[in-house]
Amino acid sequence: MTTVKLRRIIAAVLAAASLPLLLLTSCAKDKSAAVISYEGTVVTEAMYSYWISGYKNYFLQLLGGSDTEEYLTSEITIPVTANTTETMTVSAYLDMRIREIVKNNCISLYLFDSYGLQLPSPTVSAINAAIDSEIENAGGRKELNEALAPIMLNVDTLRQMYIADEKINYLYEYLYGDTSLGTTGAEPITNEQYKTFYEKNYVCVRHIYVRTVDKNVLDENGEVQYNEDGSVLIANLTEEEAAEKRALCDTIMQELENGADFSALEEKYSEDAGRHTLKHGYVISSSTSLPDDFVNNAFDMEIGEIRRVDASYATHIMLRCPLPESIWQDKDYSVLLGDFTEYVKSDVYAEKIASYIEKIVYNEALWQKHTTLNTPVTAY
Repeated sequence: MTTVKLRRIIAAVLAAASLPLLLLTSCAKDKSAAVISYEGTVVTEAMYSYWISGYKNYFLQLLGGSDTEEYLTSEITIPVTANTTETMTVSAYLDMRIREIVKNNCISLYLFDSYGLQLPSPTVSAINAAIDSEIENAGGRKELNEALAPIMLNVDTLRQMYIADEKINYLYEYLYGDTSLGTTGAEPITNEQYKTFYEKNYVCVRHIYVRTVDKNVLDENGEVQYNEDGSVLIANLTEEEAAEKRALCDTIMQELENGADFSALEEKYSEDAGRHTLKHGYVISSSTSLPDDFVNNAFDMEIGEIRRVDASYATHIMLRCPLPESIWQDKDYSVLLGDFTEYVKSDVYAEKIASYIEKIVYNEALWQKHTTLNTPVTAY
């Protein structure tokens, strides 16, 4: 599976969690046994093993970890909200995330059939070509079967999994279109759905950023200097310089308390060059890749509140602002918001399938049997 397809498949699980289990009474041992099912759509033991292997590989790369017992049994801190975290082992975290994805996949395959969809011929041809390529790369069909055996697959079932993944991806595009291609789907996202997700998950903050630990090294003309690798050359502030910066922050806060205009002080004192591009301020979610000190305080503030945050690297004098309208349509914010449109689609889809997931039937023994600890990573 490609990274793009994995992202689309994974995205919709973010809001679908903590649902009750209905148990299958059978306890079949063959790899075609149903691990979970919904209205005749079945995730077999082989399918389950394949998805655990593939998603495990994806998440390990995302986390920068390795497929070792030492890493998988180590602890990881997971953000629950902007101000709340939970600690668990890496394997427990991966099991939780992957099982949500597998439930999502089961319902997606059911909906693919319910809508009467068919994979386009070029997609089927591409799958056949991919399988032929895997056979060739492995040195033959027998060798590929041997490589697939640890995850309960063979060449034929690998092809079935490629088809299943493409069906899931195709369903998503059928419903919501493909943003990169400018297409709309059968159930396009409405402006109201964009707005609801935006207001629920994002806040806007401006800040006066004062560096209290280091500074850029300038030449005699006041130009920024760079290292050989292209990074900005920096130097630590002297104790006297650091004290001056802290005193400056005191002065700024006093001026604000006396009614000074925040924008004027931001323009005069802030060392954040991004303020010139992000004219409305920083529009962020709890998962935005910015320092925790900044993100956590942003979500803790009320609109109109000014707060000084002394972090280990700098001081943020922050102002919580109202959210600017439809900022996801502003190209200057595209990098900061990332895959905003895909996030909205995933949220809408998660809500769509939540009632289906509640009715999934589980073979609890098989559901718990396969884990990231006992399922190897493969390249397929």
